[in-house]
Amino acid sequence: MARGSSNLTVVNPKHLARYLAQGEVLYVETRSTKLFYFPGPVIVLLIMLVLDYSAAAAYHGWSAFPGLTALFAKAPSTDLHYVEYVLGFITLLVLLWLLVRYIRWVRTVYAVSNHRIIIKRGIASRDIDDIPMNQVRGVDVHQTVGQRLLGYGTVRVSAESGTAKSIGNEDWLGIPKPFQVQRTIETVMQNPGMPTSPFVQPTTVVYSNPPSYPQPPPK
Repeated sequence: MARGSSNLTVVNPKHLARYLAQGEVLYVETRSTKLFYFPGPVIVLLIMLVLDYSAAAAYHGWSAFPGLTALFAKAPSTDLHYVEYVLGFITLLVLLWLLVRYIRWVRTVYAVSNHRIIIKRGIASRDIDDIPMNQVRGVDVHQTVGQRLLGYGTVRVSAESGTAKSIGNEDWLGIPKPFQVQRTIETVMQNPGMPTSPFVQPTTVVYSNPPSYPQPPPK
């Protein structure tokens, strides 16, 4: 997709379909990548599980990782019992860390439509913030070397503060394909009159008193 081109691909909304206006379509709908939130706590959790099992094996005489088991076996039995408790407590903290990361990952969805930028926050509750495209002033992307190799980065949208609560000038961390998101926003900014997709939000009309229609005369 070339910069400034109106050739954008419409995506099928998975999380924001009910919040779109009539005729509004999405070009981007994404969460932060899992590679941003989960590798750290998952690796630490695996290490802690190995240590937990090695300490338990040394205390109960099970077969386990020879080097670690022998290391723990050097401690007196009473001390080793307390070591099990300490390692178990640390493992619970790591599980809590992983849960917090999961909540932070799942609670926020970023989207770019043909009219605005949308951010949905919350799990049980819902907060929907948006930036109209005519208030967007710029889009910046930052990637470290590691993030570039893994295909994600930080996106910052600079916008006018049209309301008391502005969502502009904040970092969107761990966004997959950040330069594609940047090009999409810039393309919509440069082509405000671009046509929309055939996708149309379904309209449902519910009558409290359904109207009666004349019946045709019997033949």
